[in-house]
Amino acid sequence: MNSIKSFFVSFIPKHISNRTVLRIYQMFTWVPVSKKNREKNYNSNIVQLNNTGWDFFSVPSAYIENQNEWGQIMYGMGAHHNMGYSGCEIIATFNALKALTGTSSAESMAKLISEYESRGSALRGEFGVSPRAIEAYFKRNGFWVTATDKDDEESLHMVDRKSQVLIVTVYNDANDITAQIHTVCITKEDGSGYVLHNAYRKDENGRYVASAPYKSLSDAIKHISGKEAKLIYLIGIAKGEISN
Repeated sequence: MNSIKSFFVSFIPKHISNRTVLRIYQMFTWVPVSKKNREKNYNSNIVQLNNTGWDFFSVPSAYIENQNEWGQIMYGMGAHHNMGYSGCEIIATFNALKALTGTSSAESMAKLISEYESRGSALRGEFGVSPRAIEAYFKRNGFWVTATDKDDEESLHMVDRKSQVLIVTVYNDANDITAQIHTVCITKEDGSGYVLHNAYRKDENGRYVASAPYKSLSDAIKHISGKEAKLIYLIGIAKGEISN
């Protein structure tokens, strides 16, 4: 019985190509969140976000690490229409934008949620945001973007060397689809390595924090979850083309 269960829960991560998964994700975006719900969510989010007191809106060096505390911030119109449940791609986008521009605000987050609700929300937000929609968002806003759905070192290096910041979508567990999918922003710290943001790390006081730096990009990706994560899509972003 255990072997049968293991086969089924591992079938998608092990046997369905990343390219096929990405195509399915894009199909899920064909019906956007309705304008009425987008406006309702935006109006609620502006109030909620301005009242949180979270430091990442005002402190230049702070990134969003605490998705589990975002249950009151609305996204989409499904059964779990909140950022705590399915907002990881939007948080990764926000963190990457902050790394690239050095600026952020509660208002910019509310607008970002609304934009993804109209262009990129998967199953009206129930499945988060399509990775391809993240790529399209940065291209649309004038950033240089390169991406891969391959996890070999050569492909990772190709994206890494052309980027200033990275966004990666993974299976939390390469052997179990029920562990779900997660998307994080990875910043590159000079002289120290690759830092994961919003990867559910906590310090000794129970506060959500960034990960310690990893020496390689592949090592960082593998440690996004508590189990061995498996890459689905890696996006590298820069303010202009990097030639090296």
